[in-house]
Amino acid sequence: METAKLTRGATVADRILKILQGFAMAGVIVAAIFIPLTLILGQKIVADASTVELGVLKIRLTGDPAAYLDAANLKASIVCVLVCLIVASAAVWYCLRVLRETLAPMKAGTPFAAGISGKIRKLAWSVLIGGGVAEIGSVAADIFEMRAYQIDRFLNMDLISAVTYDWDVNLWFLGVALLLFFLSFVFRYGEELQREADETL
Repeated sequence: METAKLTRGATVADRILKILQGFAMAGVIVAAIFIPLTLILGQKIVADASTVELGVLKIRLTGDPAAYLDAANLKASIVCVLVCLIVASAAVWYCLRVLRETLAPMKAGTPFAAGISGKIRKLAWSVLIGGGVAEIGSVAADIFEMRAYQIDRFLNMDLISAVTYDWDVNLWFLGVALLLFFLSFVFRYGEELQREADETL
């Protein structure tokens, strides 16, 4: 009875993961299409960049944006964001693929089949590398965006003693990767028990 429930649950989960894989691949394709468009439509991007968001504060600038905006840095910022989206979507797609491979033996009613712990380790490495690359790209995008705007052109520098940037680095992927590495050890132990049980039979 428990094996039947496991099989049904794994089958349903596999279908859901397959659909999510499609969305992840769509994210890769859309972001890849927008990269050349960003490089081609430089003037349009500059024209639309007259609004600056600083946290909850939104500043609408007047005049020709080209007078206070470095288009090359702005485009580089947008490209960095799109590359981050590609890396993140590709990492999600790969992780979903590994999860589906992990579910395959569960669909057959053997959750501790040989190789599951190795797949979970692959999942952990994917989260670690993909999350790290995406986070580095996100910081790079912020740096390019700050360089794109000539801050001293639209701030009253007589009233400001210094301008500093507080970079927000999110390390969520480290925690997820560590959890997955721990789960891989748990499943490795389960595989050993399964092997011993099979040998006993």
